[in-house]
Amino acid sequence: MASIEQTVKDQYAKFFTQSDWYAFKRIADYYFETAAHLKTKDIHVSGRFKRLVRNIQKRLFLGIGTELLIKAFYLKNGYGINKPNKGKDILYKINSVSVEDYNVRDTYTINFLIQEMEGGRVPEFAKDANILKGFKIAKIFRNKEGHVAVYSHKFDRDNYSDIEQALISFYRLYFNQALAFQVSMEPNEKSAFAIKQLN
Repeated sequence: MASIEQTVKDQYAKFFTQSDWYAFKRIADYYFETAAHLKTKDIHVSGRFKRLVRNIQKRLFLGIGTELLIKAFYLKNGYGINKPNKGKDILYKINSVSVEDYNVRDTYTINFLIQEMEGGRVPEFAKDANILKGFKIAKIFRNKEGHVAVYSHKFDRDNYSDIEQALISFYRLYFNQALAFQVSMEPNEKSAFAIKQLN
């Protein structure tokens, strides 16, 4: 008999193919746009928690969006994101494997995918320290905000700038898009999210 976890995972079960990249990218766009523009007035909790919850959601959305964007990049370039049924995690081209050898319930983690990029095992990615730095910060935001709850968080604007610059570069280099992106975090700080296709 299937466990509760397996039963629910089955609702999402899919061997992702190259054409699925666009869905990942569009949902990533949505998370980034929401992170950029989310305001305290959009948060429906008591006054003293509004800013805290808004900032938590912004960081979560930045992290989730980054994971989906990275997976879009892998799929667009023909790499599979489903984990193998047996053996260790290893990069593979979708068109060179048998679907039945891969787990339709589970995909690679953001951490694994970033490590593969950083290790130079993805030839389509021109190793860029600034992009990787932004991705790693977004990954930590996603992991921490998804696993702990704290009343205060040490704010470092540079973290957000690093993510913004990483995404702007990544969109341009790998999706041929000009991204205008700024996450409004501080009082009176403007937000921006706009995508323009290049040539």
